[in-house]
Amino acid sequence: MVETFNPTDSKESLKLLIEEASLKGADRLNRYPKYRFFGYFCSYFPEELIIAAGLHPLRLLPDSENSTPVELPAYCCSLARGTLDMEVREKWRDLVGIGFTHTCDTMQCLSGIWAASGQSKTVDIVPPVMLKAPGASRYYHAELHTLLSKLTDLTKQKIEAEAIRNALILCANTRKLAAELDVLRPNLPSPLIFSLLRAGQLMPRSEYTHALVNSFPALKEMAEEPHNKAKVLVSSAVLENDSLFEMIEELGGRVVADDTCTGFRHFSGVTVSGSEDPLLDIVRRYSEMPPCPCKNRSLNERISYLTTLAKQRHAQGAIIIVRKYCEPHAWDAATLSESLRKNGIRTLTLELEGANAGGQERTRLQAFLESLLGYEL
Repeated sequence: MVETFNPTDSKESLKLLIEEASLKGADRLNRYPKYRFFGYFCSYFPEELIIAAGLHPLRLLPDSENSTPVELPAYCCSLARGTLDMEVREKWRDLVGIGFTHTCDTMQCLSGIWAASGQSKTVDIVPPVMLKAPGASRYYHAELHTLLSKLTDLTKQKIEAEAIRNALILCANTRKLAAELDVLRPNLPSPLIFSLLRAGQLMPRSEYTHALVNSFPALKEMAEEPHNKAKVLVSSAVLENDSLFEMIEELGGRVVADDTCTGFRHFSGVTVSGSEDPLLDIVRRYSEMPPCPCKNRSLNERISYLTTLAKQRHAQGAIIIVRKYCEPHAWDAATLSESLRKNGIRTLTLELEGANAGGQERTRLQAFLESLLGYEL
């Protein structure tokens, strides 16, 4: 069993977070033997209710982008194929359950296939697509009540309102720390930032917040002004490793703004608390967080948000990642790229099988980043 769970040394805390991000939860039974984990796929699955149920949220990430389980066709995204293959190989056998959010057709179908072919118990939530449509909040609130009942049945214990309020406070604190980390982003290596944010979706949240607080002195000591770096915004779905960001950094880029499911978008948005019904606070938080391509509040809000974000962070360019066979992000990429270009922000769209960037991507990235540096000069 690892002995570094409550580190007081800043560098040791930082080392722990990087290790957790790299392991992607694979060593959870050895590291956290007293904890019970609940798997989830999407940032729209409310962590607060998982924590209130006495469980710990674990974002499910594939260990391979080349898996093709017989239950799924090859033209599904590698996130679905890889994680289902791990279920077949019983990599998730210790999980109390697995939560599915209906965000795209693949995830909706995966939930049914998983329930039929896997060993894990599945729990679904269907958030509204139009988050500000008439009746959306009332519908979302009803969905949370249903989810609460499912988690109660799963854990065989009543989930009290006070436990939900405590979970709201913990998650609010985690998101506040992630926002402080995001402020340091321009002055720290991009792979490091993404590793630290990913760790916050894999570790027990109380352990994560403790380690992240302790790591800030070391991070601030490392921070330095980036010289001759092309400043870019990156938009993507799930990225389970740092391959792309290592390549961006190596080729002279620096990610100054992040719109990825496993990056800062997961933590962004204000957590409101204080309502008599804490489920209303959860509805407000998930309705107000910056939307991904699967959700929206108004027709052009996502495009406007990312354009403003790029300008605020002085991004010279934007790199839009489309995971192969991810239809929502593919549709989003075309209009997003056009809007950013119209606002003077150069864009590069890359299609990746998973999170790994190869030789072809390296060539295109190098040319793009060099053009940004040359354009700036």
